[in-house]
Amino acid sequence: MKAFLLSEFALQTQPAVPREGMRFWVFWFLLSVILLLVFFIFLREKRLRQRLNLFLSRAKRGFIKSRLQARLKKENLKKANLIRELGEETRKQGISVEESKEVDEELKTLEDNMNASQTEMKEMDSQIEMFKNQLEEISQKHEDQIKKMEAEIKPYIEKMTKTKEKEKLVELDLIKKQHKIEDADIKLKAARKEAKEIEENAELSAEEKRTQGKEAKEKIINLENKKEKTQEELEALREERPALEKEIKELQRRINDCERTIKKIDKEKKEQTRTIHKEIKELGKSKQKVQKKIEEIAQQKEPLFESLGKIIDEVRVKHKKLTIFYSQIDRTNRNIQEIETNIQNL
Repeated sequence: MKAFLLSEFALQTQPAVPREGMRFWVFWFLLSVILLLVFFIFLREKRLRQRLNLFLSRAKRGFIKSRLQARLKKENLKKANLIRELGEETRKQGISVEESKEVDEELKTLEDNMNASQTEMKEMDSQIEMFKNQLEEISQKHEDQIKKMEAEIKPYIEKMTKTKEKEKLVELDLIKKQHKIEDADIKLKAARKEAKEIEENAELSAEEKRTQGKEAKEKIINLENKKEKTQEELEALREERPALEKEIKELQRRINDCERTIKKIDKEKKEQTRTIHKEIKELGKSKQKVQKKIEEIAQQKEPLFESLGKIIDEVRVKHKKLTIFYSQIDRTNRNIQEIETNIQNL
């Protein structure tokens, strides 16, 4: 071994040649040798072994004790639950003994308070349900009224559309007739000028003047007749326009009345709905308070059930429903005693 270490040391003092793999291997080899030497020393030192054994033994006992304490805590909790359940079952079966009179009276007071609170809760639920039904009725009622008004306003809107279209056509006809009259005036002016020129033309014979003059007069008469007819049509359209405007105004008035009624119905619906929602919200808050009160009463009953259970466990009243609790409590007591004994013996 000594020769090997010297040779290895000599190799490491030689000029730098990469031997990283060898040095790493040597390190682990030396570490293994050191660990073997420590192990041999441990085998030879009796006191060191005893101390180690004592340390391990204490650690083992501590571990076992912590597990036993956890089991003990679990069994004690189980027993407390069984005692409380025994008290609840005793109260449920209406069993009473001399020792439990005071506890029974306290439980009765709490139960009366709880029954009163539960009755109050049911009344609130009924009121909330009633308000919800009212909401549905109000909603349905107003929807029916709005549908009725929408059905009433529909023909007015349709008639309004048609009347406005008719008014536009009348306006277009008025413009056309006016243009026609203006065009007729121009043509009449030209025709009269032509007739005058024929009458004053010295180059034309009397017969020619008579023939052409007659044609010119007939043309003027035709133009005047057409103009007169167009003028009559124009006047008729002008008379029709105010009637259409009046009809549109009346239709608009009726549409506005219906729309105001619809808005009024919708506003009334919102106000009534808001009022009922407010009532439901207030009842909900009151219900939460009563629910909290019930929970507090239930919490107050827990220690009383435990006290009643302890009393009945000591008295051991004979009853079919309670026998199973007695056997479970006895088994739990044995487990607790066994665990406590094991802890003391550690």
